[in-house]
Amino acid sequence: MMKNKIIYTLFMLGILSCKAQTISLDQLSQCKPTKNCPDYVYLKDTNNRLNKFVGTWKGTYSDGRSYELHFTKKENDYTFGKYWDVLKGRLLIKSSTGQELLNTLSVTDDNTSFSGFYFDENLKKYQLYYSGNADCNDKGYVYVSFPDPTNLTQMELVFVQDRDIIASCSNAYKTVMPSGKKIILTKQ
Repeated sequence: MMKNKIIYTLFMLGILSCKAQTISLDQLSQCKPTKNCPDYVYLKDTNNRLNKFVGTWKGTYSDGRSYELHFTKKENDYTFGKYWDVLKGRLLIKSSTGQELLNTLSVTDDNTSFSGFYFDENLKKYQLYYSGNADCNDKGYVYVSFPDPTNLTQMELVFVQDRDIIASCSNAYKTVMPSGKKIILTKQ
């Protein structure tokens, strides 16, 4: 009887381990829509690729807006029915006159509107999603990378706005991050 319980337990663990798979960010970056990606429940940063982004970054856009980004790495973040190792972002953005346009520095990980996903195929750009003022379509994908891979103190950020049609926002509204434009940030 005890032998049957042990065999049954080992069998069930075997089944669960097949379905409850952990894959790396590197593995996911190689998946294509036409390829079958492995089924997984945990997307792990096994090579610590996210660590180089962690910290405080500051920069100024050409129109004078200043950007301060704080990235933290969150392990086992539960999103979309899976566990992920991701970057969580917080922002402080000011106009050229010093007026605060956005400040999310004090929000919790669960309430941040700036969170990561995965790397591109070449493991150079990391994709995050930002959702600020959704009524004005101030949301979209943010790509962060290092223009010079030997200099991890200079990071490039590019925001690509969602292509939603918005009828409830003034034409004068500008997204807090310029869409399709590079912002160079320096690690503090």
